[in-house]
Amino acid sequence: MGYFMKEWNELDLDKIEKNEIKTMTDNTLDNALVVISNLIARATTKWSLEETKLFLCSVTKVRMRDSENWVTLSKKDVVEKLSIDPTNRSKLRDMFKKMMQKSYVQFDGPSEDEWEDGFLLINVRSTKKEISVKFNEVYLPLLDRLSSHFTEFYLDYVKDFTRMSSYNLYVFLCSWHDPDYLIQNKKIKKSELHKVFNLKENDYWRNYGTENAKFHWADFEKYVLNPAIEEINNLAKEGQCDMYIESCDKVKKSTKNVLGYDIRYSFIGKDGCRK
Repeated sequence: MGYFMKEWNELDLDKIEKNEIKTMTDNTLDNALVVISNLIARATTKWSLEETKLFLCSVTKVRMRDSENWVTLSKKDVVEKLSIDPTNRSKLRDMFKKMMQKSYVQFDGPSEDEWEDGFLLINVRSTKKEISVKFNEVYLPLLDRLSSHFTEFYLDYVKDFTRMSSYNLYVFLCSWHDPDYLIQNKKIKKSELHKVFNLKENDYWRNYGTENAKFHWADFEKYVLNPAIEEINNLAKEGQCDMYIESCDKVKKSTKNVLGYDIRYSFIGKDGCRK
């Protein structure tokens, strides 16, 4: 994969191995840890929120794949964890089908002429009690054997999101986590908003493509940014998410010229304290 891939060494697997040990639980996805490279965490995809959650369920089992890169999940555990109607068998098949078809990811390079695209998933098959997903071996180094530049979070902390924008913001901020600081800080440029939130390039623009084009900050905040922050913080207060957005301020060059946002956030433990 050229400059898109690096030589990955084994990371400290203690946390992952603990979650792979069979414990006294009815669901193998309880306490499941998602570990992906920052490239995947920040990649542009076309998945819906439901399809994204299915992908994350699959990723938690990547280290348990077979020799042909098949990852197997219990149907019962998936429908229970994601609150899917277990009687609607055609829906489950359709969801996995769409997840595979939309697993096309785009990786930008140093310039507009340098990029790489491909499918993360290439097959799905089912038995009476299990469903299996086959990963593209080309991209497995971005999901396994990570030593640095990786993003990790627990499946339980994203499964209750009802908005795609909440998930996008959460994972983007997780990918910039610096363990040396209790309160994190990340600036998002105006030019980065469409990629961070998986928007179309012309979303929330007036007169897009013309000299009079203006970004509609108020609508973007009303329909995307503010609801995402509100959902993340509300779930954090309920102990269902480990991130809390402390503040989100506009970065301005002048009174009318907005450059982007400056976000301060922290990670919260079960005791409600920053970690």
